[in-house]
Amino acid sequence: MLNIKKYLENVDVKEIRLGQSGADVYEINGKSILKHIKREKIENGMFDTYMREALFYESEINRGKDYLPTIEELELANDEIIILMKKYDQPKREDINDEMIKKVMDVLARIHSDDVPRFMENDGGLIDGLKADDIESYLKGWKNVLDEHRGAFAEDILDEIAEDINRIILWHNLEENVLIHGDFHFENLLVDDNGKILVCDWQGVKCGKPSTDLSLFISRLSADGVKMDPKRILDAYALSMENITGKKIDSEDILKHISAENVITSFIFWHNFLHGNDEERVRGVYEKMIEDYKKFR
Repeated sequence: MLNIKKYLENVDVKEIRLGQSGADVYEINGKSILKHIKREKIENGMFDTYMREALFYESEINRGKDYLPTIEELELANDEIIILMKKYDQPKREDINDEMIKKVMDVLARIHSDDVPRFMENDGGLIDGLKADDIESYLKGWKNVLDEHRGAFAEDILDEIAEDINRIILWHNLEENVLIHGDFHFENLLVDDNGKILVCDWQGVKCGKPSTDLSLFISRLSADGVKMDPKRILDAYALSMENITGKKIDSEDILKHISAENVITSFIFWHNFLHGNDEERVRGVYEKMIEDYKKFR
């Protein structure tokens, strides 16, 4: 493995992020980015996600994937990862327009239409349905959250969601599993000298559903104050997918799968994070879950 300490003594170094999530990240000579990850410094099993990213880069280096940053050096060991890649600029939010969205959705469509690397071939298992005891536990978790704001929320619809959740899961399973980025949002985009969009930070790469990437991208844009009609974004994605694969995709169908994803993840997980939150925060998550659920009534 490269001796990082010695290497850094002989280059012009700027610390970009030191110790965040245990990964040390440096700018080298103003031209490259060095990411150094050691298992002993990583908590909560995060080392495995960095290894997944490194394995993905390793599998794609010789396949000419033009949506990836240029990897200049890659070294893997059981307890250490070194990734040296070319430095790029990031696109600016103020430059977001229909043309940029078209370019971003074209990149995402190329990712989703790409082959799944061999080391991921066992990914993408489907949830066949939740057990009755688990449904009851999630329902109780949500009711406990709402009880912290007694009288502020109607709870009856929670029972409907609990009764319908497996039907929604089984319908959502009909969406095709593809290669997905897993954390696809604006901050993980790069732009090269020719204005081409690239994608970085592949720790979440897996075989999954296209709506997962699309939902996160749209929701994060909205959270960052960028107001765009989701259907315009999905129409651009559908057009790119048709151009690449010949398959026609209904953007309304994608929207419904995004709603299904939100209902499922909100019902199963979000109650765990909302205890002790103010009413406005709870209302935002709860009412969005209900809004999306109503599309399946």
